[in-house]
Amino acid sequence: MNATYVLSQKGVEALARYVAPDTLFAFDLDGTLAPIVEDYSAATIEEPVRITLKRLTKLATVAVITGRSRQDAMTILALQPQLLVGNHGAEWPDQEENLNCRHATICQKWHECLHSMLHQEQGVEIEFKGESVTLHYRKAADAENALTRIYAAIEKLDPAPRIIGGKFVVNVLPMEAFTKGAALVAAMEMFGLKRAIFFGDDVTDEEVFRLQNVDVLGIHIGMDNQTAAPYYLKKQSELLGVLNSTVAVLESHC
Repeated sequence: MNATYVLSQKGVEALARYVAPDTLFAFDLDGTLAPIVEDYSAATIEEPVRITLKRLTKLATVAVITGRSRQDAMTILALQPQLLVGNHGAEWPDQEENLNCRHATICQKWHECLHSMLHQEQGVEIEFKGESVTLHYRKAADAENALTRIYAAIEKLDPAPRIIGGKFVVNVLPMEAFTKGAALVAAMEMFGLKRAIFFGDDVTDEEVFRLQNVDVLGIHIGMDNQTAAPYYLKKQSELLGVLNSTVAVLESHC
């Protein structure tokens, strides 16, 4: 599917139809609100984006749906959106003190198995996030070889996981766990909103972009001929301008 540049005339007109107080404004975190960095633990949101996003939360409903754990994401955000969902859609606020025990147990077992199989693989980092496990290989000298070894290890996991790829990451989570698409639909139902705008940049976000029979304006960060999103921004830094324009429109409604 060929996406349309959202800052083109056609894109701006489409975006304008969705910018309203009764729209859910939803965002991925890494690569969307925060630039991608080599060390995933060093990710941060630039202050102008954080300030504008905070203004947006006072004008409309904002949700952040991220592959990170909620605790990790809250530290990076340093603000309170109306909803923050972690672990690719599986970790909700009411679960903060009570994770899905079955999912967490499975993921802990996977983490131990993956560590035993890949601990000598240079440049591969295994991150246990409670209800999912992420394998990072951005630092590997031979990324293709590292990815091959990662998938070989994943094939040995029991029970077999859902696998979601990404930018130098592979995510594994229980088959029955919520994905970002299911999380977005649930968030819309929670707030009683019938339409949404979703900004995302990764393979995991395609779960949202491929939703059927849901009124979602999908905007992919970066040009990608494989995305199901109908619109895109050329680079992550363009998001700030879109946020500023969105806030200005919403303030005019007040």
